[in-house]
Amino acid sequence: MATIPAVRRRRSVRSSAWVNIVSAVVVIASPGSCTAACPQFVHCSWTTNTRDMSIVCPKMGTLGGVYTVGRTAELTGVPRETLRKWEQRYSVVAPARTRGNYRLYDDEAVRRLSVMRDLVDSGWSPREAARRVLDEPAGGVSVLPGADSPLSRHDELAACGEDFDVVRLESMLDKAFAEADLAVAVDEWLMPSLVRLGEAWQRGTVSVAGEHFVSAAVLRRLSQVFHQLPHPDDTAPQVMVGLARGSRHELGVMAFAMVLRSRGVRVTYLGADLPVESWVDTVRALEPAAVVLAVPTVEDLPAVREAVQAISPRTAVLLGGAQQGRVEGAEQLGHRIGEAAAGLADRLTSGG
Repeated sequence: MATIPAVRRRRSVRSSAWVNIVSAVVVIASPGSCTAACPQFVHCSWTTNTRDMSIVCPKMGTLGGVYTVGRTAELTGVPRETLRKWEQRYSVVAPARTRGNYRLYDDEAVRRLSVMRDLVDSGWSPREAARRVLDEPAGGVSVLPGADSPLSRHDELAACGEDFDVVRLESMLDKAFAEADLAVAVDEWLMPSLVRLGEAWQRGTVSVAGEHFVSAAVLRRLSQVFHQLPHPDDTAPQVMVGLARGSRHELGVMAFAMVLRSRGVRVTYLGADLPVESWVDTVRALEPAAVVLAVPTVEDLPAVREAVQAISPRTAVLLGGAQQGRVEGAEQLGHRIGEAAAGLADRLTSGG
């Protein structure tokens, strides 16, 4: 079977060109003509031929959609030093500078940095994440949910793991999956939230039992949504999804299977820890359009390599997970589970 064409990118992020406008008009006025905002800086406003602007103390905040490095770090969750590294190494943003050499960021820069942070949180390398942000065509939709949206609260799962609050946990899962398209809920909330949960476990703020409590609840909910989705008809393309021998990290592949089925694909979900012989026998019996495996850890590499070698002569094999780039002979799906599943469904159902 021929390799399936590359996954389409569905979301985009516009590039920022505001520095060309701002850098020519940011001037510090004479202290005698302005009201001091703090002992180290002055606050003034004036009108230029491009826009009304205000300058404020770089240590105190901003006005009018222009943000200091400190405020940008707060808005994006990216530390100041990391912001500077991303700017210098990857040119993901190009902040304007005042005459005093203070960085100023606009709303678009904040949005792009937030996108990059979410990609890195989901397992992308900073270089890959920066390339993704910079390569996106213009006209994208903002990926930042509203402040009152459950999709904006990435620390909620970790908090539930701290106090074993089953009511709060199930309510959060209900709201997150009800508010948005399943692919969006997975990419913008679920996976970043699971990353935060893992970080909390590493810090010791969430116990092993707390992490298992949350992960088990998430897996139950993903399975429930998967089984409640309508059955595609018999003419729909079929895809097998699961994990190779010894691999047990199901959350990613279960989320992928859920989104894929929601897009009209017949999904045969085989779960965790399936021996290579069973993969080959099932591929021979079902003749699927593709097989999707995950490679979440380094320990999974030998078994996945064995499975890919055995399955690929019979059908296309696609890989997700943090270690997907270390396996030859299969197509990489990337690190955004919902987007990859939706893209694969589009390709298969359109006959591409």
